[in-house]
Amino acid sequence: SGQTQGTFFNIKYFCAENRDFSSAIDSIFKVIDSSVSLYNQKSNLITLNQKKRIAYDPIIDTLTKQSIRVNKMTNENFSCALYPVINYFGFYGKKRPASIDTFSIFSLLSSSKMSNIKIDKDYIHLDSSTYLDFNAIAQGYTCDLVAEYFNQEKIKNYMIEVGGEVRTSGVNYSKKKKWRIGVENPDESLISNFNTVIELSDLSLATSGSYRNYYIDNNNFMSHIIDPNTGFPSKTKVISSTVLHKKCSLADAIATSFMCMDIREIKDFLKTNPQIQAIVIYEDESGEISTFRTSAINKITIN
Repeated sequence: SGQTQGTFFNIKYFCAENRDFSSAIDSIFKVIDSSVSLYNQKSNLITLNQKKRIAYDPIIDTLTKQSIRVNKMTNENFSCALYPVINYFGFYGKKRPASIDTFSIFSLLSSSKMSNIKIDKDYIHLDSSTYLDFNAIAQGYTCDLVAEYFNQEKIKNYMIEVGGEVRTSGVNYSKKKKWRIGVENPDESLISNFNTVIELSDLSLATSGSYRNYYIDNNNFMSHIIDPNTGFPSKTKVISSTVLHKKCSLADAIATSFMCMDIREIKDFLKTNPQIQAIVIYEDESGEISTFRTSAINKITIN
């Protein structure tokens, strides 16, 4: 366990030979940081965002293509090109605007379209005012990379958690049970810290929520999750979305996209994508907090 990508990680695994993989895992974190960090001024992503040509970067290439895929899957409710808009609202260190200028937001949004990203063979080309930002998918992808490494090393039982995104394999060997993961209750007034506790094996779980990173502006709730269709913080009634899928990066991105949909759109999406399971906490029409779970979730729920 420790810190990476501005958050915390926790990794558990069973190895009969008691091998220590900490240095290898640390190397994976460093590779990802040098590739897509927005805080490491020498990262390839910052260089690319400065419109300078970079050598082929497999991580940037993979995350760009995955982002384009999820953007199409979710009817453009996911984007990796919203950095200027997110920064405008003060979520990346820039000072929050004294007053929100709708014209400025629309101008930034027009240059923050996924269509402004062009892939020519192995090279990514950005319009002059387009900037990539993989924060909504990178932690899930980090879990996937560590899992790939464990699989290569023939480690079959592990749990990888980075910033709340989780990928599992096999069982929690010390307890001889599947991995138990709790989905946080956004309502802190409730007795239980968890809305749902599930048993995971060979699956990933990612959660996105509007209840932690936000601020209030003139009585308006300003979430860090920006709606790619409006350029404003998402205004849906979804409070938290948890997505289960084999790939953690895909679960991570889709969970974010759900925060920009209403519950009907989410249910429609899940009907046409039965390989994806979800737990969605939302405010219903009567103002009550409700939870929607896909049917397969009930089979792995223990509370």
